[in-house]
Amino acid sequence: MSQMTDSRGFRTGAAISVLLLLIAALLQSNDAASPAAALLVASIGAAMLLSAATSLRISLLALPFRVLRERGLIGAPSPAQLQPVPALRLAQLLGGTMLLLGVVVHQRLGADLVAVALVAIVATLQTFLAVTGICVACKLYGIVVWFQHRNLPHDAVKIAPQKIRMTKGSSR
Repeated sequence: MSQMTDSRGFRTGAAISVLLLLIAALLQSNDAASPAAALLVASIGAAMLLSAATSLRISLLALPFRVLRERGLIGAPSPAQLQPVPALRLAQLLGGTMLLLGVVVHQRLGADLVAVALVAIVATLQTFLAVTGICVACKLYGIVVWFQHRNLPHDAVKIAPQKIRMTKGSSR
């Protein structure tokens, strides 16, 4: 069964992560605050990995959106605002892994250029998601799924019944 979730929460989480990564970049420019920058980047990566590991049930970066949604300040999503959970899990897994890898490469190997590149890639993709609503990893996931199902018989069911998360009164 394919599960769907409100992508607006992850757009919000992406915007929050970009702001936190900018703060980390500012902290990194101050040598005395450099350990705090690494801790902040690692925390964002861990939050993304937690989200992926819990099938998006726990998303610390999207928490503000979820709270506003539960209080009725944000309406129900339109069908266009729904994303497959597996696609967003992949995005969270890749982003979190790249951020943690960036911290490890910086702290242990001193490969600052590689570390900055990894964090910059995540920040760029998160910015793109926050601004446009387009999740690049989700699109890649869609291509892989399409590729796997391209030879299915035409009468085969290709889209499973869907569950919607992050909406008030969702059915299970």
